[in-house]
Amino acid sequence: MTSLTALRSVVQRARRRLSGTPWDGLRTEAGGELAAALCGAGDDAGLLVPALRELEDRGASDRHGLLSGLLRAHPRPHHANRLLAEDEMARRATELVSFPVNVWMDLSNVCTVQCRFCKYVHKHHVPEHLSLDHIQSIEWLKYVSLLNLSAGTAESIANPRFVEIFEWMRAAHPHLHMTLLSNGKTLDEKILRSLRDKLDALHVSMNAGNPEDYERVIKDGSWERFSRNVAAMKQIFAGSARPKVTASFVLMRWNLDRALQYLEFAHEHGAHLVLFHHYYTPYIRDLHQGSTAVLAEKFPREESLYYDRERADAMFDRIEERARSLGVEVSVPPRFRELASSRIYFGVRAADEPPADCAYPWTNLYLLWGFKSRREEVTICCGLASDLGVFFDRDEIASENGLRAVWNAPTLQAYRRTVNGKAVNPICAKCRTIDRFDPEAEYPHQAEFFEYAGLPTPAHHARRTLPLAESAEGSLLERPSTQ
Repeated sequence: MTSLTALRSVVQRARRRLSGTPWDGLRTEAGGELAAALCGAGDDAGLLVPALRELEDRGASDRHGLLSGLLRAHPRPHHANRLLAEDEMARRATELVSFPVNVWMDLSNVCTVQCRFCKYVHKHHVPEHLSLDHIQSIEWLKYVSLLNLSAGTAESIANPRFVEIFEWMRAAHPHLHMTLLSNGKTLDEKILRSLRDKLDALHVSMNAGNPEDYERVIKDGSWERFSRNVAAMKQIFAGSARPKVTASFVLMRWNLDRALQYLEFAHEHGAHLVLFHHYYTPYIRDLHQGSTAVLAEKFPREESLYYDRERADAMFDRIEERARSLGVEVSVPPRFRELASSRIYFGVRAADEPPADCAYPWTNLYLLWGFKSRREEVTICCGLASDLGVFFDRDEIASENGLRAVWNAPTLQAYRRTVNGKAVNPICAKCRTIDRFDPEAEYPHQAEFFEYAGLPTPAHHARRTLPLAESAEGSLLERPSTQ
């Protein structure tokens, strides 16, 4: 250590002593900085500072060493895990010590409705539900900051033991920011009462504000049950501190004129935030290419607002004006008239400047039942880098070592090497250039990534597919080639 560095360290320690902070007495500069940062993020100084002192006594002195040590020494290490993930991203680390910061996890592979705009169909798996015993065996939830009980492919509250699972997780891991996505059909009074003041955010995919539109959009739904549930939601959540309720609607040419009625319906039923989305057509064609039976059940691509831009922009203006008068927060897609000034990130257009680097391979993990693979697999985003072909065993992944093995799988390490910088893989490069809601967009083939990274291409991503076969339920499913 140079004399100047030593002097600076002495001065900083003296300032900490004079300031009277809870971390007085920490010997290293890195320790003091971490204590300040972690306590500022909400960490408990009474738990943190003794853990840092113990690590310093063992010889840890740099930021990475202290953060890595806190994963073991701190009884509530989620704040340290988040900072460690940020540091590992900044260093472009590929094999990680940190655990995922944000986890999306389906508790069931069953969906209770069939939305005609949804990219999935739901008869490709034998129905399964995660057990309470399995949830209680998971060792790594203490490292996670955000837990979404939906990975976007099913309805977690269809799990018959959902309430038991949710209430156990809330009690056992009070630090978790817990969120949930639901289509509303199964969101009954028992579930709503269990969520009140315990769930942090509830996203209800409403998609209609009247029975006629609901029946047109949703197959196997029930307007009677849905409308009864969202009415109960407003009543049960009244006066509660949480959850914050978000409602969302997919807008197409046929229902665009009803958007204001949808907004008012969501507001009347307690939504704090209302989202309006474009119809996502390219991925539907990608998933179901050649399956005329499935495609016939979905809305045609011509329903996209990309084919009715002026009318869409006018309605987006009216939505924002009406939301202001109602006092509800709203989000609409960027105006088509502003496409020249918008930016593409995560495969969508946004008015804001996108971040320079993508953090998802270091922070995000989705645990789901794969559509193309028909297996349980992980992914790191729900944009273009999907269907990664990284599979897992439920029992094995419950342990810290089991999750770490999947989290550091060769495919995920390859994404970390190639997501940012100058040599970006073709999938992530297109994420910054392709608007995935544009019906004219060509959805990238996932095989491109594996060819670029020099990894074996998973069988379900073979560029050639065999003829479609009838499933046991009678719907057409694509059968990937194994060659």
